[in-house]
Amino acid sequence: MQTRNESRTAASWAKGWCLLALVAILVQGAPVSASGPVQGGSLTVGIEEDFVGFDPIKARFLGAMDRNVLLAVEERLFDLDEKGNLVPELALSAATSADGKVWTIRLREGVAFHDGTPFNADAVVAHWQRLLDPKNRYMGRSALEPIESVTKTDDHTVRFTLKRPWILFKTQIGSAGFAAVIPSPKAVQEDTQNRAPVGTGPFVFKEWVRNDRLVLTRNPNYWRKGRPYLDTVVFRPMPDMQARFSALQAGQADAIVTDRGTHILQAREDRTLKVYSGDYAGPYTFLFNSSKPPLNDPRVRRALAHAWNQEFLVKADFRGTIPVVTDPYGGSPACGDSGYRKHDLAKAKELLAEYGQPVALELAHTNTPRGKEAGEIAQRLFKEAGVTLTLTPLAPGEVFRKVMNGEYQISSWRFSDYPDMGPYLHESLGSKGRVNFSGYASPAMDEHLLVQATSNDAETRMKALCGVARTINEDAVFLYLGGRRFHILARADVQGLSATPHPVVRVGDVWLAGGTRMQQTAR
Repeated sequence: MQTRNESRTAASWAKGWCLLALVAILVQGAPVSASGPVQGGSLTVGIEEDFVGFDPIKARFLGAMDRNVLLAVEERLFDLDEKGNLVPELALSAATSADGKVWTIRLREGVAFHDGTPFNADAVVAHWQRLLDPKNRYMGRSALEPIESVTKTDDHTVRFTLKRPWILFKTQIGSAGFAAVIPSPKAVQEDTQNRAPVGTGPFVFKEWVRNDRLVLTRNPNYWRKGRPYLDTVVFRPMPDMQARFSALQAGQADAIVTDRGTHILQAREDRTLKVYSGDYAGPYTFLFNSSKPPLNDPRVRRALAHAWNQEFLVKADFRGTIPVVTDPYGGSPACGDSGYRKHDLAKAKELLAEYGQPVALELAHTNTPRGKEAGEIAQRLFKEAGVTLTLTPLAPGEVFRKVMNGEYQISSWRFSDYPDMGPYLHESLGSKGRVNFSGYASPAMDEHLLVQATSNDAETRMKALCGVARTINEDAVFLYLGGRRFHILARADVQGLSATPHPVVRVGDVWLAGGTRMQQTAR
């Protein structure tokens, strides 16, 4: 059912999602079997890093790779199509009141969690009340501020009551994040959800051995009859990019997630492999700690922005396989000229001379080839401007910890990706944001963030979001290291993969044209 609010915003969503939508590039390889999907087999997926956890309260953040498991084990009430319309998953329909402040959602019947707990209104209400309860300190709670209450009207109907009409309501219940997926209330109550997630999805959690593997098995009682096709899915953390790609070439992995330019280009020329690529929001960055000298002085940050050369990094490190970006939105909204500070060595030296003191800084970066190369490029470019930069390579988890605790000067940092970045930016750039780890504070930024958070007019929000982009560049809050472009490299017999607006291998859709090959190699 399309409501008055939905139809009013569909055009703007269409524009945004068309720009965000990933384009699947099937470069070469075996054609899809004429007989259609094949049941059975095991899929091994090589990923960049181990998982963080799967309980939104315990894990606090959704790790870069965690969505792969989250969306295989748990499900949302709705997905979103490329036009921003709700697509039923665990819910059947959504209707809004005339004033746009009440959403009534009818749930699917006859569905059970993997532990046998029935999926019903009680499970949905328990999940949302847990997130909204301030005592639980859910990191994303302030982004849900417009929600006044979530209540049960009968066993299979829930009602979301809003404080005001909210243009982002559909985004929240259809996102690929923690808030949208519904966990088993039993697993949450028993405090096992973080390490052993339980949902209603196509796969059931079997085991998680830290830094080695996470194994899922087919849900025999899945409500989508005939799905999934695979018997087993194994996710293997492979931090070494070369080792990950070599595992794919050798058949020790069936698919890998990567942004390594040399491997992507090589895979495009390999007839035994396929490449699926596409852009999404949330850039790679070097984050500045703006709360401490010398980076609390905007002249220093601006000088570093002009000393930096994103275009060179994208070409040298990523081999041109990711885009150069000037805002955090991945193309939606399209802000045009946002005042991006281009490489200008003379301007960098001028600003540093105005600052009048020697500048020596430390960069904490991941101990990956990508992190090492980006750090060395920054070190060389900053030296040309007269800035000394010390490089400190760390494991990704340690980089994350240091940023969260404010124990850094500059750090590599990946912004989370959402179809609408507004709520996340409100939390990460607002002076009172719960995930503002940079210590940055600006009245102008706060004003833009407030407007985008409270306006229900699409054009007003777009202008405010572009104001956020301009203020980021004006104040040099961070350095852009390129836009996020998600790549799955897969063996040619892996079928059913598709591009998604998040770095997710949707294993529930995958089948193996070769049928039993991976059954023989699965662990």
